[in-house]
Amino acid sequence: MLISVRPFKVGDRVRLQAGGLAGQVEGVVSSLGLLYTTFAQNQDSIMVPNNVVLSAAVVPLREPAAVDLRARLRPDVRPSTIQTMLEEAITTPTRGEPNISLEEVDADEVVVRIQATPLSDADGPKLADEVLAAVGTATEVQPTNGVTDAGRRSDG
Repeated sequence: MLISVRPFKVGDRVRLQAGGLAGQVEGVVSSLGLLYTTFAQNQDSIMVPNNVVLSAAVVPLREPAAVDLRARLRPDVRPSTIQTMLEEAITTPTRGEPNISLEEVDADEVVVRIQATPLSDADGPKLADEVLAAVGTATEVQPTNGVTDAGRRSDG
């Protein structure tokens, strides 16, 4: 019945509200099977029997726009350090922990992708500001041996 009616599709974020769920379940539809519908919630998944899904109210939810930043870090900065910096700097409510993935490593820099999704679409700019502030110090070129970024000696 779910496959023919299609109240939602894989990838949709929905909330199910029903007594059989002991309230509500919210998540991203990750699979539609013959017996169960699976919802992803952060790193967890919830399998809900299709007879419960059919008797529930289905509320489609729009996913707020995510902050998706590709940052070039100094080679001495570790991704775990960035994770700690983000945890300390972000006060905006988010859907799960910010995700940091390593993209490139070479002698001059480390490139990471940072993704975080606010609970509310209106909080997107504030979250972006907090992410940028957190990683800003790790992306600045630091002077070495008295030489500034422009290549001139800083001691005159």
